[in-house]
Amino acid sequence: MKYFIVSVFLLTTRFCIAQYPTSQHPASYKGEQMIVGQGNDEYLLLADGGIYRHKKGTAKYDVLGSQTTANIKTAFGSLKSVRFQEMNFNYPGKTGYFVRFKNGNKNHEVVWGDSKQKTPADIQKVYKAFMGMIPAQMRY
Repeated sequence: MKYFIVSVFLLTTRFCIAQYPTSQHPASYKGEQMIVGQGNDEYLLLADGGIYRHKKGTAKYDVLGSQTTANIKTAFGSLKSVRFQEMNFNYPGKTGYFVRFKNGNKNHEVVWGDSKQKTPADIQKVYKAFMGMIPAQMRY
């Protein structure tokens, strides 16, 4: 079932960045945030639908668009389906991929990239599905 959810997420979000969000600035947003990235590059999905890109260490957030309510539920649901909150994996290596979930003061992150450590396949699928909704021309 969880693979179905991730597959649906990938297929339904790929071309949905069309409108501009009415969301709050990510730095002050207190609701749920799903953040994925590699190194200093990160992409954020806010529970209100806003999608942003950001370079760690800077104050600038670029607005990329927004997502539909159904796609937002699917994205955040994918974290629950892979038991993200129970994962304890922090092996960045040289590449340092990550998936982070924030909600108010709560923050949970899974980091991978060390070739000596076997990365949970479920979290890699969530990462790929999320990145599938960011068109190549909008990536860093």
